[in-house]
Amino acid sequence: MTTDSTSPTAVGGAPATLPDGVTFVAVQWVDVHGAAKAKLVPRGAWEDTCAPGGGAGFAAFANHGFARGPEHPEMIAVPDPATVTVLPHQPDMAVAFSTVMDGGEVATCDARAILARVQEAARERGLLPIVGMEPEFFLLQEAEDGTVAPYDGLDVLDKPCYDLKALLRTAPVLKEIVTAMEQLGWGVSALDHEDANGQYEINFGYADALTTADRFTLLRTMVADIAARHGAIASFMPKPLAGRTGSGAHVHMSVVDDTGENRFIDPDDPRGLGLSPIGYSFLGGVLDHGRALAALTMPTVNSYRRIHSSGGTSGASWSPDAIVYGGNNRTVMLRVCAPGRFENRAIDASCNPYLALAAIVAAGLDGIDRQLDPGSPVTGAATSLGVQTLPRTLAEALDELERDTVLRDALGEEALAEFVAVKRMEWAGYMEAVTQWELDTYLRRA
Repeated sequence: MTTDSTSPTAVGGAPATLPDGVTFVAVQWVDVHGAAKAKLVPRGAWEDTCAPGGGAGFAAFANHGFARGPEHPEMIAVPDPATVTVLPHQPDMAVAFSTVMDGGEVATCDARAILARVQEAARERGLLPIVGMEPEFFLLQEAEDGTVAPYDGLDVLDKPCYDLKALLRTAPVLKEIVTAMEQLGWGVSALDHEDANGQYEINFGYADALTTADRFTLLRTMVADIAARHGAIASFMPKPLAGRTGSGAHVHMSVVDDTGENRFIDPDDPRGLGLSPIGYSFLGGVLDHGRALAALTMPTVNSYRRIHSSGGTSGASWSPDAIVYGGNNRTVMLRVCAPGRFENRAIDASCNPYLALAAIVAAGLDGIDRQLDPGSPVTGAATSLGVQTLPRTLAEALDELERDTVLRDALGEEALAEFVAVKRMEWAGYMEAVTQWELDTYLRRA
């Protein structure tokens, strides 16, 4: 980014000057669902937007999850110029992440600010959460009757995972996505065809929790935009195709101290997984809050079709429902896949990454505070016999979240109450719908 000593600066001292060629900046925030929202600011208005008292105003009631009505004043999205990111596939456009202000205070329901606050609380304890996320998504096409199918019409194998021919057929879309990520410096390590027809996963570099949540949010926007240019629908819905595997967003987590040393690693771990006592206590906290975390990490009605599934044609759901941990074992909720970190598999691609990561970090810190010991790791295939399981529905998960005082305190009373209220409405809408399956099964039964 070029700098100009005469240009205004935002809090933190970042310059407000834009890179050459940028004509618009999307000042971005997210709603309670994690969907990207923005106002476009022309280049000529950018410096004023970043100046003291500036920002992009919006009617909070027009977005889900801000606990404000149409009678309330506008909230102001104050951009952080240090986060300006030029979109590689649209180089005249940039995105800047913002802090949402409600009057003179940070909005209680600003999901990004919630994660920033939780991350800072961890940092003050000498623990910086380091996160990698693995987004899975579908490339689909929609028929005139509203049904969807894989964008690649030849993608029909019963076990399509890692299918090279399918990757080659969709390469024009996938290459453009990966090229954009690489130009942003995110360090793409792999791309593969996942276990469902039309499903893909991209793995990219890890960073602190807030940076990773920003990248995950921007990635969903870029993938959808690039796919649309190729005539495809990119969906992060957990399970858009019946009888097929659903999409996760597995979270890999560790923590580092002020010197950058991984505090989760211990080569002398007597359990043989390479985790330290702090790592086990953090992991134990995530397990202990697992049922409440589900509402935030798997926040849709559809999420629970992914978790509680027979696996469909491939023979496995890859989505464990038992709240247990183990080594390099994909049937457990928390997988210690390498020394010094663990993977949370009970999270899907529809999550609000800011709220989900804030809650996971808060649960882990609670585990450290209470010195929780998760016990022995599960070996072999995990089952739900004799152990706690993840909720079976969104409504059940919301019940658990409302009872969890640790997560309520971490997210804030108003933010949690608003999240629950929005999701209760979502559940009510689902319960009022009559599906074709119900008509087929019950219309003439009695």
